[in-house]
Amino acid sequence: MTDPLPHLPAGGGDDLPGQLAVLLETAHTLWGQPDERRRMRYFGFRPAVEQGVLKREWHGMQVRVSTGTLRAALPGAGELVYRGADRTVLLDGGAFVPTEGGLELVRQLMDLIQSYERWVESREGREERIARGAQTGADARPLNALAETRRMQRLLQVQRPRR
Repeated sequence: MTDPLPHLPAGGGDDLPGQLAVLLETAHTLWGQPDERRRMRYFGFRPAVEQGVLKREWHGMQVRVSTGTLRAALPGAGELVYRGADRTVLLDGGAFVPTEGGLELVRQLMDLIQSYERWVESREGREERIARGAQTGADARPLNALAETRRMQRLLQVQRPRR
């Protein structure tokens, strides 16, 4: 049984950029691990010309993952970039603002992350999928990209794009 969607905090969907940063940080951290990069290759990611970059086309969106960034570009919607060094999310070179194009990029990227996580789970089992995100430390919780996509979906249900 899957966990229910988390409740929204008071104030509605105002923390969409913050939750997006958490989602992208989780995916980027998982996708940066050597074992994970092998899984990504089996899932359809391919080496790019640049050293250490994996790329994938997903329903017209171009995705590139390196040690420092996660980049997704969709014609007509723009380019979404997550920089791991400073946990920054950019849309077309500026701070992320939930525009129509920006939200389309987020939805497409969430679809890719969910599909990938479900693919890993079908191959290795739920426990293995969650265990691969294990962290150390007193307050560390496992990295769980699938759970982060559910939180993001909840925020997107109430988010209105800016035009």
